[in-house]
Amino acid sequence: METLTGAILVFLVSAAFVVLAGIGLARFGDELAEKTGWGTLWVGTLLVGIATSLPEVTVNVSAVWLEDSPGLALGNVFGADMINVFVLACVALAFGVQHLFGDHGRDTELLILVGLGLVALALAFGAAGDFKLGPSSLGGFVLAVAYVAGMRVVYKAGRTDMDLEDIPKPTGGARNAWIGFGISVIVVVFAGRYLAASADGIAEASGISASFIGVLLVSIVTTLPEGSVTVAASLRRSYGIAMGNVYGSCAFNIAIVAIADLFHDGPLLRAMEGAHFAAALAALVLMAMGYGVLKSVQASALPRARLATAAIPVVYVVALYAVFTLGQR
Repeated sequence: METLTGAILVFLVSAAFVVLAGIGLARFGDELAEKTGWGTLWVGTLLVGIATSLPEVTVNVSAVWLEDSPGLALGNVFGADMINVFVLACVALAFGVQHLFGDHGRDTELLILVGLGLVALALAFGAAGDFKLGPSSLGGFVLAVAYVAGMRVVYKAGRTDMDLEDIPKPTGGARNAWIGFGISVIVVVFAGRYLAASADGIAEASGISASFIGVLLVSIVTTLPEGSVTVAASLRRSYGIAMGNVYGSCAFNIAIVAIADLFHDGPLLRAMEGAHFAAALAALVLMAMGYGVLKSVQASALPRARLATAAIPVVYVVALYAVFTLGQR
């Protein structure tokens, strides 16, 4: 980006395309859930969750491979998880906590727990010190295996909890939905790339640490697809897609470490600094608060736990300040 004005213009145009693509992902994902019989949570977790995380993949690989900036990549990973839960809480406050967190099964609980476990593993490997293992690292390998195993458990739980007659039946005619979904994915990938580049151009003149830029600016940029899908899915009352998209993206974001390791000279988690630990811990706390809200909606004996929904934005802002302070040291 040659000028700040040019960078801002590209940022705004790319953001508009990302939002439109996010609405498309929600719409066509909803259609695929119905026409394939996979169910909204699974489509939200696997298809939409991964698709909306593609900008994070692009940014992280570019950061470690082309820019040699592991701090930016790690900040984006943990910052994206933070803002995903922040957006979910804001949407829940707007549409109703009971609506968004209610009527979910064991598979949703397990999905959140898988995401929490992946963040905890990343924290553990970052603190203990990761080491190279073939083209990736031990931490990256463990995260990849844990992600795949966790997704399998979530899928099986969703099917096991259903009565045979309750399992969605394919309704056919999914061709147009697949085409629309594929086009939306392509737009997300290309627009996400320009979003990241323009954000980097805007950030160059700020003098703020790469870790904080990753947690704040880049994570906001790369989670625009998730945010737009969460809002669009909630407007369509597809709360399974909204929950699956947020927590599916949170889980996949951590698994991106395994992909980025393939392009980095040395384990990515070994590059974690104080600001990254603060962001990872904040992501863990925010995701756990979301789990607490879910359980409170399911159990009438814990009504006060729903108040944590309003506390999530506050915790997010406090965590940003902590990351900023640690990043300047």
